[in-house]
Amino acid sequence: MTKVVLVRYGEVAVKGPSTRSRMERLLVRAIEESLGADGLKAEVRRESGRIIVRLGQDSSWSDAEKAARASARVFGVKSASPALEIEYVGLEDLAQKAAKFFLARVRGRVFRVRARRSGVEPFTSKDVEKVLGKLLLESGASGVDLESPEYTANVEVRGRRAYLFDEVVEGPGGLPVGSEEPVLVLYSGGFDSSVAAWRVMRRGAPIHLVYYDLGHRGALRTAVMGAKVLADNWAWGHRPRLYVVNFRGPALVVNGLVRPSYRTIVLRRLMLLHAQELALREGMEALATGESIGQVASQTVRNLRLISSGLELPVLRPLAGHDKDEIVRESMRIGVYDIVKTQVEICGVDQPPNPRASIEGFKSEFEKVKEVFVPPPLVFDLKGVKLEDILKKLGLTTSGMSAKEV
Repeated sequence: MTKVVLVRYGEVAVKGPSTRSRMERLLVRAIEESLGADGLKAEVRRESGRIIVRLGQDSSWSDAEKAARASARVFGVKSASPALEIEYVGLEDLAQKAAKFFLARVRGRVFRVRARRSGVEPFTSKDVEKVLGKLLLESGASGVDLESPEYTANVEVRGRRAYLFDEVVEGPGGLPVGSEEPVLVLYSGGFDSSVAAWRVMRRGAPIHLVYYDLGHRGALRTAVMGAKVLADNWAWGHRPRLYVVNFRGPALVVNGLVRPSYRTIVLRRLMLLHAQELALREGMEALATGESIGQVASQTVRNLRLISSGLELPVLRPLAGHDKDEIVRESMRIGVYDIVKTQVEICGVDQPPNPRASIEGFKSEFEKVKEVFVPPPLVFDLKGVKLEDILKKLGLTTSGMSAKEV
């Protein structure tokens, strides 16, 4: 009997053979990295429709539970279960061994058995449920309820091995990071850009982040902290970079030369153009933003058209149809809420834009500043550098940070 983690995936399973094999390899690599971050050593291997994380013989059940949680934070993983792997020689042997595992768990409780069988065996899943259920009922369970039990005993049969478990840890789903081409996310460190970055990664695209520094030190500090959470907690199998661009000069030029009602969208256009140049130079194939249609005046359909028209790279907007409440709830799931809620919204200009800007007016105002100089960015390997070191290089204080954050 061996303690393992049974890892399930969803979308990966429906891909063609070569694509599926490639994605499974990416999943294995990412799971190995996630396990290693928690100090867990295990053999991670592919089976038909599953990935099995096999722990050492001296591992405890709590190690298996910890490994299941580590596996379930990997993109592409639908769910993971700490399980006991057993070998058996027939239905009766399987039921007897499974009963020993579940006996203490079902005693005095209303239960059900759920069995799943993969392969060809001389018995069905229903046979497993009936025989095991009878043994557990005779061994001290208080009753059976197939609809609303207190406890569910799960058995997954795969050839001459079976996996016994009672916990399912939900994963993020999606596709493994690296299965798509890299994307550069325009990242402010707020709710929208943080959730957008997470969602792009969830679709298999390795992300890198570019932050346009408009001079607010607190905002920059919060953005760096949020970027580290995304990199350290979610970017398994990938090393995101953070580009910090000093954009105070362009903002001053825009405020000095552009008519007030056009300043915000002109500044956004300059950011997108710069981000595109950076992305092309660094080998990325798309840009992404946290823009949501109509959330603010600069994000009306007209203004989104103006700021992104004529770009060579596509601009992905994964939150286009989301409202703020949905975005905030997702930030809680991701684990960035407590950091991001302190972020200060920095516009860089002193007046909100016209929600329906004139196309000709925009072109005329943009011509005034299109050649503005932007200095080279500072670049950080988010997984290879400690948060404290990034902040120090940016001249930011670490005061108020917990020991864990540092």
